[in-house]
Amino acid sequence: MSKDEIEARVSTHEDIVAEKPDTRGYTGDFITARREKSAAERSLVWKAGALFTALAALVYFVAYLDRNSIGNARVAGMQKDLMLSNKQYSTCVSMFFVGYILFLLPANIILKIIPPNFVIGGSTLLFGALVCGLGGAKNYATVLALRILVGSSQAFIQGLTMYSSFWFRRNEIAMIAGILYSAATLSGAFSGLIAYGAVKNLSKAETGRDPWQWVYIIDGTVAVAVGILTMLMLPAFPDDIMKKGKHWLFTQEELGVACERSASFNTLGEKVNYRQMWAALKDVKSWLFVVLQLGIATGIGTVGVFLPSFIRDFGFSPLNTQLISVIPYACAFITLIVIGIASDRLNKKGPFLIGTISSAIIGFIIILTDVSNPVKIFATCLITSGLYPSVILLVTWLSINTAGFTKRGTTWAMAEIGGQCLSIMGTHVYDNPPRYIKGHSVILGLLCASLLSVIALMLWMQRCNMEKDRIESEYHERGEQHPHALRSLEQECDQHQFFRYIL
Repeated sequence: MSKDEIEARVSTHEDIVAEKPDTRGYTGDFITARREKSAAERSLVWKAGALFTALAALVYFVAYLDRNSIGNARVAGMQKDLMLSNKQYSTCVSMFFVGYILFLLPANIILKIIPPNFVIGGSTLLFGALVCGLGGAKNYATVLALRILVGSSQAFIQGLTMYSSFWFRRNEIAMIAGILYSAATLSGAFSGLIAYGAVKNLSKAETGRDPWQWVYIIDGTVAVAVGILTMLMLPAFPDDIMKKGKHWLFTQEELGVACERSASFNTLGEKVNYRQMWAALKDVKSWLFVVLQLGIATGIGTVGVFLPSFIRDFGFSPLNTQLISVIPYACAFITLIVIGIASDRLNKKGPFLIGTISSAIIGFIIILTDVSNPVKIFATCLITSGLYPSVILLVTWLSINTAGFTKRGTTWAMAEIGGQCLSIMGTHVYDNPPRYIKGHSVILGLLCASLLSVIALMLWMQRCNMEKDRIESEYHERGEQHPHALRSLEQECDQHQFFRYIL
């Protein structure tokens, strides 16, 4: 197939709108249908999956490594050396979320303005350099300012979720997200090992720096290297690559298939549509996703930072605390992969979310009771194994059920802003060691609200699907074509008559 033939095929969406190839209508992506992939599609999925997941997993790995490094640095002596009060430490933790919130919305839509490799890679390089700077902090003000800047730069890596929807189908994204967040859990495990090594082997007497400074320097340096690699290797959107005519990894036929796959859920060539921002704000589904994110994001934000403190206050030494903190993340790593694959295979997200959120709720209930240390460690495993898979399910569920690039980005920004605002609060309610009853109780209540939101979303989506089925049946019986047949997802978003929600 020649380049001209591929471009013509893509521009008309002929496999999507077979009867009217000159339109930009949408007739559904048939995600539940079992179909045989062509050789070109199999090759594309393998190449894109290998390249994207490798780079994105590295980005998520260093992002969470750097985001939570302050927790390990605290146990390694930072708070004592800089003479920070508990309130000052909590404020430094929460300032990350302030910077993060400020740039969430522009971060989600800027990918249509600036190439994704520069957005994702550049932000990774920047927050890595800033974390290295934390290794040289001498006072409270410096830590505070740098935490704001780290949060601001990390906001831009959230565009990876939007980016993935242009390369993968709706029933493939959860597995990809599972791999990414598995990297995030690995960062939690590795951060403990890095801190353990720094405390044990990098004393100030031998290196001239305190162990907590080495925690920041090592974590930040790794992020800088990943940022440079991402800027060089991450591909653009399929249709943008087609315009350039070639790519070092993908053949022209594979790029044509990539554009066709992308067109099953996106309108190729579309830019930022500000009307869709208002559509997201008016959509009841958007606000239910916000409520769902409140418990999950607050749980992730606080557990990621305070987990070493929880374990230390179970009665373990600082050195053993760093080592034991690996266990909960190892459990989360396994459940992330399993749930990501299973939810894609069954093409269901809501039922899995009910299970994962319930697991985290049970974990918090156990940890609130007066039980032995082994049971408390088991409870932390339930919490991480519930919270981290919940993140990938939420991200995927929101993405595949929100049509329209700008609406999708706005809805995700709304959910993240809500979640991160509560994360700021979450960092300040964990102020009553060693049992942290107030903090655990607040997260438990928010997770219960998230669980109710999942149920409400499933019922709402099911009702909308049934209503669309009824309308489609009526038009079919009258032998008429629905007006939406000639309109794209960018025009109608997920209100499109032929779009169906995935429960």
